[in-house]
Amino acid sequence: MKPGGHFRITLAFALLVFSMPCVPAQDAKKREVSNPGKEPTVQIEQLRGEVEQLRAIVEEQRQVILEIKKQTDDGETKRREISATASSSPARAQLSNLSASTAPPAGSKPASQDKPAVVAGWDSGHAFLRSTDGNFETNITGYVQFDGRGYQEGNHPANTFLVRRARLAAEGKLFRYFDYKVQADLADTNGTLLRDAYVNVHRIDALQFRFGHFKEPFSQEELRSSSNLDFVERSLANNLAPSRSPGLMVSGVINKGTFEYQAGLFNGKGLQALNTTSTPEGVLRLRATPWKASSSIWLRGLSFGGAVARGRSQGGLSIRGQSESRSFTFFTPEPVAGKITRANGEVSWLAGPASFRAEYDQTSQGRENLGPGGTNLPGVVGKAYMAQFTYLITGEYKTDTTINPRRNLFGDGRGDAGFGAWELKARYSNLQISDSTARSNRADSFYFGTNWYLNRFVRHVVDFGIERFKDPPRSPRPGDRNYFVVMSRIQVAF
Repeated sequence: MKPGGHFRITLAFALLVFSMPCVPAQDAKKREVSNPGKEPTVQIEQLRGEVEQLRAIVEEQRQVILEIKKQTDDGETKRREISATASSSPARAQLSNLSASTAPPAGSKPASQDKPAVVAGWDSGHAFLRSTDGNFETNITGYVQFDGRGYQEGNHPANTFLVRRARLAAEGKLFRYFDYKVQADLADTNGTLLRDAYVNVHRIDALQFRFGHFKEPFSQEELRSSSNLDFVERSLANNLAPSRSPGLMVSGVINKGTFEYQAGLFNGKGLQALNTTSTPEGVLRLRATPWKASSSIWLRGLSFGGAVARGRSQGGLSIRGQSESRSFTFFTPEPVAGKITRANGEVSWLAGPASFRAEYDQTSQGRENLGPGGTNLPGVVGKAYMAQFTYLITGEYKTDTTINPRRNLFGDGRGDAGFGAWELKARYSNLQISDSTARSNRADSFYFGTNWYLNRFVRHVVDFGIERFKDPPRSPRPGDRNYFVVMSRIQVAF
């Protein structure tokens, strides 16, 4: 009950009592003397009728009191309803005056019209703006990654700290069925700040249309957000995966996620890059999670799929062979022209605190008319694979997105304090690039380390790596195939 509710009910009850018609004993006696000829039965019937009237009035007043209690609980709208019905009796008229004393001033808007058109708040780990009718929504998300890199002595950049990414995004919906996202990377040193800018028409899950600037649907490792990577950097296989490009795509999720597909056309030349031929790059990706609805922990997290892509290049450069630590290039790009073909196969398995992911990627880029006298040269072919395993030793379940620790460091208002969530990990990857000349080279790497989730927003990542190169003269330490790296990251994401 609102403050002052009890006082108003008490006052109303007092007014009702004083307004009740009464039959004092002296008045009854006077009536009896003034009508001496009436039979006792007639007088009894008169009194009985008066008692019935009193009962009706008392019941009416009891209902009014209940209405007043309800209107103090429900607010101003109920008060106005009671005032409108109180004019049917003198007692209710008095109570109507009492309610009117607390009613809003004349000319003011009803409470329902005082609701804001937009609400703001914090939900699911990020800030939002949302219209009260649910048609418009904007979520503000972002993350910052502060890295430290340490390298074994050799031909590489100096040990350093750096802000690897600082991304801010606005995403949401317009008129319910139109999703959008705009994301920029404020840490980009090449001047290409834009990362995502697209609209997704989402009327039904099974058939969606997207157009703008976004990632091509190729490689499960590339399609995972950089904020959810298990290691500081993606594997060697990621050298062969296309990333963001202007284009359009049709996609769908069928049977609650047991089957997914994406098919699109893109420029295929990189961030905001124009196409160099009249042929767009076509991409098709299929992925299945056939036992998603199973009760078995060993089956429901198993997914597998693949992708193919086909396009053309003219006056561009081939794939690059860059080490996993991004500190050394063991195969420099060379001019390509002609057909580009990509293929990918992938599998992931999430089972409680454990996860396993693997994929194979292959790319072939033609070199038409680039040889002596306009002859064709052998194409540049890249083949790569990777496999990784992670395990949350504190017992949380592994997901494709944010890990929420059972016990946050320092507590943070979520129950007892703890040490956050801890994860062990290991990964192997291999990349071979060949152009049928002595320039062909291969590298592989083995990384292991820990992930410490202080809470759902802050994470500390440590990777220890051994990078190896087939050709010792073309390695960070000429003459030595092995190269040791330590990388760390503190990430804040919301």
